[in-house]
Amino acid sequence: MYQPLLPVVKPLIFEGKSGILTITHKYGDQARLYVREGIIEHGTTNRLEGKNAVATCLRWVNITTSFDEGQTEPFSTDSEIDTNDVLSFLEKSAKNIAVIQKRIRDDQAIFQIDSQKLNTATKLSADDLKIALLFDGKKTIEEILPLAGKSELAVLTHTCRLIMAGVAEQVSAKDILPEEKRTELLEAIEDRLIDLVGPAGAILIEDALANIGTTAERLAAEDIEPLLNEIGSMLDEEEQEDFRAWAEKQTWE
Repeated sequence: MYQPLLPVVKPLIFEGKSGILTITHKYGDQARLYVREGIIEHGTTNRLEGKNAVATCLRWVNITTSFDEGQTEPFSTDSEIDTNDVLSFLEKSAKNIAVIQKRIRDDQAIFQIDSQKLNTATKLSADDLKIALLFDGKKTIEEILPLAGKSELAVLTHTCRLIMAGVAEQVSAKDILPEEKRTELLEAIEDRLIDLVGPAGAILIEDALANIGTTAERLAAEDIEPLLNEIGSMLDEEEQEDFRAWAEKQTWE
């Protein structure tokens, strides 16, 4: 869930609270901020400590939080952590996140880029353009984040700039088949291909999925016909006729 950290941290500082603030990031990391009488004295993530850990978690957006007031653990105070700087950064980022919440539904949103508008846009930065190159009308925000080499907040901010410039447009998410249905369908296709071409059948399916721009996990109802056609095109003439005749007899609903 996209949310700013400011409404969580600000009261702890202004009310002089002491305890441990736990921030859980959707993408597999967790931070702990050690607060004493309203001052952030230390921080950790799964990989970082001190000032770097604090700076990292401040740029998480898809988060959940909890505060254990009065809880203490041994830690070494990091004098480089400036609580006022933390608060100032969160006040600025909260404004960005308010825009993000309006423009991007969630991390499953998919965007495509209008290349003509991208080429004529005059107010986009080099970093905006780098993020634009990652959007292909197929990848979700969640899939793009590890490719971007930037913080979640930065990626979402650049995406909003692209949207507001009219360069990026959200596309409708495909109606992804339920896992049981996807498994049943792909296993049936693989069994048939093994009868026709042997163990290479599984490889044909992987290649066909890649060629139509999807994966087994993202297979949608609208992908079934393109997938069957793509597999058929990889077979020789006799195998192709056999496969297509078999496919026509199947009910994929």
